[in-house]
Amino acid sequence: MGVTVEQPSQKPVPTDVVAIPKVTFNYIVIAVTFLLVGILMGAVGYDRFSQANTEENALLIRQAVAAALNEGGGTAAAQPRLDPNQRYEVPVADAPSRGQETAPVTIIEFGDFRCGFCGRFARETLEPLLAQYGENVRFVYRDFIIFGQASYEAALASECANDQGEYWAFHDRAFANQQALSRDLYLQWADELALDIDQFTTCYDDELRRDQVVADTDFATTLGLTGTPTFFINGRVVSGAQPLEAFKQIIDAELASSDTSQTGA
Repeated sequence: MGVTVEQPSQKPVPTDVVAIPKVTFNYIVIAVTFLLVGILMGAVGYDRFSQANTEENALLIRQAVAAALNEGGGTAAAQPRLDPNQRYEVPVADAPSRGQETAPVTIIEFGDFRCGFCGRFARETLEPLLAQYGENVRFVYRDFIIFGQASYEAALASECANDQGEYWAFHDRAFANQQALSRDLYLQWADELALDIDQFTTCYDDELRRDQVVADTDFATTLGLTGTPTFFINGRVVSGAQPLEAFKQIIDAELASSDTSQTGA
């Protein structure tokens, strides 16, 4: 299995950096990063490294350089930053969703099943959010694969579960077991969820939903996303696993705006 990954996630720029010229600092951090990567390669042994998947190795280096540049105040790529004051057109098509299509607020998440912050949102924020707003909110999940092959395989398995109506049960299990994701575990979950095992296995092993996963990731990259999770609330971008209150402020504003437009005020 394989998938091309274009953009790695980036950590926030720290506010307590030493006042060194930006370009100089970037080069220093990149040099140190590559030194550490080289030491790691040597520690695991040249033979083991040379036999590793080349796409995975390339991804590791891209992530290291992107993180180093971002921490030094630079930019990893010439991608435009999304404007929080702009509304973006983000289609949901046949993406898995919870809630009514007619809900006045639609939240779209671009996530990766191996993303720690995505896991935090799924475990701590999503359910309280949906419970509080009920029919007023529709939640949609789209894949943005930035952590390599294992992330792609988890997304693929989730789409196979979706074929049999158990996407959200799989979604919750995946985010509750982020450090143990594997084919054996996916088959175990398929059995627990009473899925047709033969259908699920064929879907997963033959990558029958590959195009959906890749299309989501390609769209996210084209849009300019650089990290996960990234949310769009009625088209307004929200980056990172923000606390519940941050989501509530935007949702309440959208609901108030919707009420005003309906009453003609």
